[in-house]
Amino acid sequence: MRRRHIDRTGEKEGSGRILIVDDDPGTQAVLAEALSRRGYQVQRAPNGLWVSRALRDGTFRFDLVLLDWKMPGLDGLAVLQQLQTFVPETSVILISIAADDQLRLAALNLGAFEVLRKPLNFGALAFLVERALQQKWSGGANH
Repeated sequence: MRRRHIDRTGEKEGSGRILIVDDDPGTQAVLAEALSRRGYQVQRAPNGLWVSRALRDGTFRFDLVLLDWKMPGLDGLAVLQQLQTFVPETSVILISIAADDQLRLAALNLGAFEVLRKPLNFGALAFLVERALQQKWSGGANH
């Protein structure tokens, strides 16, 4: 697989393409609704294998991924590694009910923008999504 770089400098708030990867359909639905209402284009994926297939097929076209940590098949850290290898310009926010300092450090070291603990605070999530996309489009380094 080849790396791609898409220049989105100057994109405006609410124009980002967000992929929600979570094996819980309820979580997917709530996140998709909240982000769609803010003007983002949202797509859902049931697991990390979907992401892996999209990367392999060259059909991965997202600016930001909200990625659950605990999923059957590929867990969030394995998916994060693939994303950093093939689309490093894509921002990733890892989410988990079991998020702790050790997971946060591992995810940040692998290139995640941030780690959020479930249940999610939607105000904090919206702020982080906006920040991650602004940083991505301005070409800035993490945080």
